[in-house]
Amino acid sequence: MTLEKYLEKIENGEQPVKHTGLVQLSGLSQQELFLFNQAWAKFPLERKTHVLSKLIEMAEENPELDFNAVFWTSLKDGSEEVREKAVEGLWECDDRALIIPLISLLRRDPSEKVRAAAALALGKFTTLAEEKKLLSRDGNRIIQALFEVLRNPAESTEVRRRVIETISGVHLPEIKAEIEQAYLSQEPGMKYSAIYAMGRSSDISWLPRILEEMDSHDSAMRYASAVACGMLGDEAAVPYLINLLEDDDTKVQLAAVEALGQIGGPLAKRALQRCLKLGEQALEEAAQEALAALTLNEDPLSFRAES
Repeated sequence: MTLEKYLEKIENGEQPVKHTGLVQLSGLSQQELFLFNQAWAKFPLERKTHVLSKLIEMAEENPELDFNAVFWTSLKDGSEEVREKAVEGLWECDDRALIIPLISLLRRDPSEKVRAAAALALGKFTTLAEEKKLLSRDGNRIIQALFEVLRNPAESTEVRRRVIETISGVHLPEIKAEIEQAYLSQEPGMKYSAIYAMGRSSDISWLPRILEEMDSHDSAMRYASAVACGMLGDEAAVPYLINLLEDDDTKVQLAAVEALGQIGGPLAKRALQRCLKLGEQALEEAAQEALAALTLNEDPLSFRAES
């Protein structure tokens, strides 16, 4: 079936959208993209978001599939739901040509959800800039845009907190002050993001503050603290994370398991092995994944040897 016929078939929502058919949208040529755009304009909103969700799922399962052309064209869609999905779909794309569109969405998109998604999507580019894998002018452009939005009092908390999370990977003195200010905020969401940002900053001086929040009465704060410890990777956090394995909130427990897997070391490994005997399926599965990651980090050739 030609691409044109396939798009006509799935447009109205009566036909199921299957992975086998959607593979045709991978690696579109210019001519195919032209045909896609013509058909895509006629798709109802619900069908567009359904298709994009499927494409994101397929790309995660099979990195060889390339739906970037579909996601790129959807960045200009009239629906905020479609634009948000498009940004999500481009999460792994590190093409510097994406920087300006993301900055434009961050600054000007009328949807708070799209601006927040764009802020997070710029995170991979701040990392590339820190690793000197991006032109300095690109890095400066991103940082300028992030600071502009962060310091805009008219911007929503949701967007500014995502900016804090993204910009925390940049090592500048003024960013530490911004994280501190966010932590002192009276808005819980901003405070959670500040803890996350402390972890993403790779600045070990934040560790005492993060560990202190592990005793918070707020489960979302305990969760954020566990995630932050995993990113910092300091073994001093391991005993605190072990305590969280008995937390009342399953999400907090799972975050602690993942963090222990990221940090590693004998104590973390023993704690994860004990999780395998608790009889709790979610915790056991998470511990198995964490132990597998630990094994791979300790001996990158181990999996090859077993195959």
